Order: sequence, then structure tokens, then C-alpha cells
Amino acid sequence: MLKLLQADMLKVKRKWLWFLVFLGPFGVIALQIVNYRVRYDYLIQQQPDVWKGLMENVNMFVAPAMLLGMTIIASQLANIEHQQSSWKHLLSLPIRRRDVFSSKFMIAVMMLIVSCLLLFIGTILLGVALKFGWDFPFQSLLGNSFYPLLAGLPVLALQIWLSITFQNQAYPLTLGISGAVFCMLSYKAPVWFIWKWPLILGDQDPNRFVLAGILVGFIFFLIGMVDFQRRDVK
Repeated sequence: MLKLLQADMLKVKRKWLWFLVFLGPFGVIALQIVNYRVRYDYLIQQQPDVWKGLMENVNMFVAPAMLLGMTIIASQLANIEHQQSSWKHLLSLPIRRRDVFSSKFMIAVMMLIVSCLLLFIGTILLGVALKFGWDFPFQSLLGNSFYPLLAGLPVLALQIWLSITFQNQAYPLTLGISGAVFCMLSYKAPVWFIWKWPLILGDQDPNRFVLAGILVGFIFFLIGMVDFQRRDVK
């Protein structure tokens, strides 16, 4: 498993995926810099708790950005093998198929964790730059940065599964991009709509979406892994 992870990391090095990992949080923070620069007085009046207001504004863009990131990373990780037609060669090696599938999933998770960490640091720096002070709610900021990833694990597992299954990446990309777009309009969507779960705003209890994301994500991961073990991948 460790050798598979190392091999996948080497493959990723040759791609632009690490640029995407940095671009996501940088783009979200940059949008908030513009947002506060233009509407500073209005935003402060709307939410006297300045750190809470900042987290709400950041999360509004984090959810769709996270879902887009999951879609693109999953597609590119699978497409490395599709483009080189190397699935048969890879699976002919003395390694278990479930380890191949797990490696792709774990690489995606690790890259998204780095992105969440950068968002966490960027949010703190933005708040300090806006003179909100250093007395920031550490736990809430940590949750605001990482909860969308945990709540979105079912989407990541689904995208990894579909990206590996379909050689034509238009299908998983269309599903992922559509889900990211609908995420921004899904406040009143049914609770089973998994693309809604990363959008933890307002009075919603984020813990139930995080727990559901971890549980359903694990189920989707197992289903995808079992299907991959049985499928004749070209």
C-alpha cells in the first residue's frame, strides 16, 4: 500500500493538481478580500460577531469550491491511468485491486486536507488583516475549514468510483460540476441530497452532516471498491 501511495504521488507530481490544491483556498480568500473591501460596513452591521460573519461568508464559497476540487482531482487521478492505457498493466502486477482503489482515494483525501489547512490559515490571516483581533474562535474556524471535506466524503467516493469506471471523463465531470452548481442553490433541498451537506450555514447543525458524510462516504467507498474488484477495467 505504501509503495502504491508513493507511485501515485510521483504520478501526481507531473500534473498540475498541486496548483489546484493551492488555487482553491487562495481563490476563496481572494473573493472575501474583495467582498469585505467593497461591503465592509454593511457586513459588520449584518453580523456583529465579526469572526462568525467571516466564517459564514467564507463557507458560502468553500462548499462549491470543495465539490469542484473533489471532481477535478478524482478525474485527474483516474485519467492518469486512462490516458496511458495502463490499467491492465497496473492490475497485472502482484497487488490487490482494493489497494489500487484505496490509494487513489487516499491521495485525493490528503490533497484536500492540505487545501483545507491552507484555507484555515488564510481565514485567520484575513481576519487579522481586517482588524478582527487575534482572539479568534480556533475550534469554529477549524470546523469551518474541515467540515465541508468530511461532509463531502460521499461525493468524493462517488467521483473516484465513476472516474475510474468511465474512460470518458465527461460523465463524472458533468455530474460533479452540476452538483457543485446546485450546491449553491440547495438550502431547501432534501436532506438526502449529498451535494448539500458541505454547505453548513445558518442554524444547521454541522455535526449531523459530518457524521452522515463519514458514514455514507465509507459506504460509497466500499461499494466502489467492490465494484472495481469485479469490473474488467480497460
